[in-house]
Order: sequence, then structure tokens, then C-alpha cells
Amino acid sequence: MRSQRGQAWAYLMLGVALVGAMGFGAYQTRLKNQYLRDAENKYMAAFHKLKWTSENIEERTAKLMATNDPRLQESLLADLRVFSAQAVEHMSTLPFTTMNTPRIANFLNTLRDQSDEKHHKLNTGQALDEADWAQLMELRKQAVFFEEELSNLLGLIGNNMIRWQPTVQATSPAQTGQAATPITKSVLALEQSIPVPPGEENALAPEKAHLPRPQTDLGSRVDAAAAAEAIKRFIDMPLKGEPVQTGVYDPEDKLQGLSLYYFDATKQNGLPMNFGVSVHGGHVIYMVDGRLVAEKKLKPDELIQKAMQMLARWGFPNVAHVSAAENDGTLVMEFAPVVDGVAIHTDMIRVSLAMDNGELVGYDARSYWVNHHDRQLPAPRLSADEAAAHTSPRLTVTAEPRLALIADRRGQERLVWEVPGRVEDQQFRVFVDAQDGTEVDLIRQAGDPAPPQ
Repeated sequence: MRSQRGQAWAYLMLGVALVGAMGFGAYQTRLKNQYLRDAENKYMAAFHKLKWTSENIEERTAKLMATNDPRLQESLLADLRVFSAQAVEHMSTLPFTTMNTPRIANFLNTLRDQSDEKHHKLNTGQALDEADWAQLMELRKQAVFFEEELSNLLGLIGNNMIRWQPTVQATSPAQTGQAATPITKSVLALEQSIPVPPGEENALAPEKAHLPRPQTDLGSRVDAAAAAEAIKRFIDMPLKGEPVQTGVYDPEDKLQGLSLYYFDATKQNGLPMNFGVSVHGGHVIYMVDGRLVAEKKLKPDELIQKAMQMLARWGFPNVAHVSAAENDGTLVMEFAPVVDGVAIHTDMIRVSLAMDNGELVGYDARSYWVNHHDRQLPAPRLSADEAAAHTSPRLTVTAEPRLALIADRRGQERLVWEVPGRVEDQQFRVFVDAQDGTEVDLIRQAGDPAPPQ
């Protein structure tokens, strides 16, 4: 009888375990399907925004070719500067970061830079010359092609002939789908066919792309084994196996850029991470972990403090918190190293932590390692109160201004007072030149309004 009871209990326990496993499996399936639906909706919204900005770019470039009024030209170039910057942002939201698209990136970045440059030229009383118009004509050709190809792709998606879900699966951390999807193939076809200005064909070849040269010596060369050890010290968590080197960028410094080792690593739970480690000095430059965060348990203030503790452990003990924004269950924070009381925004470091358990899911210090160098910072001519007095009378200053070093629209570093303030219920940061009181930049804390969906 005892033997039979023991067997019965064993079967009962086995049945409970099976039911539990089936329930957990069903929960995991629901979670996965919810993730796919959410990601598909997110990408669809971002693609509609990209399409909307491309239509505006095409329209503004067309009008620019037709007008001879400098005031209208200046207004159209100002619009192009905004829409091209928004297009870059929408492209970064879409799952194309693993695809090599230098021609698309070059088109959008060149359009943004050139519209800003030519707007400044008109704003200072100079007329656009033949070389300016020739360059704008080439950008116009690219804008027309870009908008037409996005229209074709949107038509296929809108008519449910192709969907985002396979692309979501192919670009997720687990990579559960085929690497090539109808959408990724369409984007690569756009990349390969977009018109390139004469003389730039070879310059835009993938093998010609390079990272900027650091402005200071990062240290002596390290081998891949030392770079792998740097990853283990940086992540401060047990890994499943050793970091695996997947590539190296410019190991002999022939391109005079930021030389990197590329690594994949795996957590104990099986989720992958990607790293870039500098060939010189063995510094971890970036880290990406795209795991799904389903819950928000921790408050932003808690995560900001934890991120600052991590930065101190990584060798950045004195930083100023600049901004924080929630993004799909993670808190993306920006920190500026502080030197002699000045927050160096051009050396910005970005840290992303999961809002469920505070785990590190993203790190990007490329701006720091490229731009950092010993600077001779000028003494401010204006006091904090004098700088605040230069802001709008409608702005209520909400905290003590602080000194910062930022880059203006032409990439020139400027010593400014960062003045936090409020207009009605909107929060702003106004950057006032510490020498002459001019407003260099203005940032709304809530971000720019999204275009209609």
C-alpha cells in the first residue's frame, strides 16, 4: 500500500509540474505575442512619421527650386533643417540599426547640415551662389527618390501585403526569424539605388565609413584577450562563457579613426549583449542589451542614483545628470562629466537601466572618448543671475543656473549658463552664452511634438 501511495504521490507531483510547465509556457507565449504586437505598432508609427517627414522634405526642396525670394528661401531652409533632423530620429527608432545604410544616412545628415549652413548664409545677408544651388539640386534628386521609395513601401504595408512582424522577429535579441525580410530588403534596395552626388560614390562605400579620431591619446594598444577582460570588469555580472570577438575596426589605424574590437557576450539567462572596446586603452565604448522590459517597478530618481554609482565605478566620479527619458521600460539617462565646475555636454555619456530591476541594458560613451581632451575653459563674463535676466520674461527660472560647455549649430564649443525654467506647464533648459548673453540653444524637457499619425 505504501508503495502504491508513493507512486500515486509521484504521479500527482508530476501532473502538477506538467500543468505548471504548460501554464508557464502559455504565459511566455502570450508575453512574446504581446511584445511582437507592441513592437509592430511602434515600428508602424515610426515609419508613418518617417514618411510624413519625407513628404515635407520633398515639398520644401521643390519650393526651394522655384523661389527667388531670399526670405522664402531662408524659411524653407529652416523647415528642411527641422524635417531632416526628425527623419534621422525616426530612422533610429526603426529596426535598421544593424543594416549598413551609409547612403541614406549621408543624405539625411548632409541635408540637415547644408540647410543649416545655407540658412545661416542667407540670415547674414549673403546670397546663395551657383555651387550652393548645384548642391541643393543634388539633394533635391535624392529627396524625390527617397520619398517615392518610402511611398511604395508604405503602399505594400498599408495594404497588408507585407507586415512588420517578421522584421520584429529578425531584429529582436533572440533573432527568431529570418535575417532578411521584405521590409529590410526594400530598405537595402533603397540604400543601393539612392542617387549619389558626383564624386561621392567611392566615399560612401561601406568599407570607407570610419569613426572620428579621438582628440586625445586613449592609451597603449591592447590585444583582444585584454579587451575581453575589460568587458567582464565593466559588466560586473556572471556571463555564460567568455566574450566572443566578432570583428575589429581599423586595427592598424590606417583610417585614423576610433579603432574598436567588436564582441558578443551572453548572460546567464541566455540573452545576448554587444560591446565595442577600444583597441587603444581597452576602454568599453558602448554596450547594447535589447531585452524586453515588461514592468516598471523603480522610480527615475532611484535609477539616476544607481547610474551615477555605476559611472563612478567605471572611472567617472564627477558627473552632472542632464536628462532622463523612459523608452519601452528602460530609463535612458544622459550625464555630462564636470570639469572645474563646468558640465561638459560635448563629452556626454548615456546610460540605460531597466525599470524592473535596475539592470544595465545600454551604455554609450562614444562622444566622451572621441571629444574628451584637456580644455582651457574661459572665465564667464556674466553671472548666473545676469544670464537668467537674458532669458524670456515669460520664463520662470525654476533652479540655480549652472555652467556648461555645449556645441552650437556649427559644432563650435560655447561656454554657457544652463538656465532651467518653466512657461505655464512646460519645462525648458535655456543655454545662454556666458560671455555675451545670447541664447545659444533651447530644449523643451518633454521633447518635440510628434507629427500626426
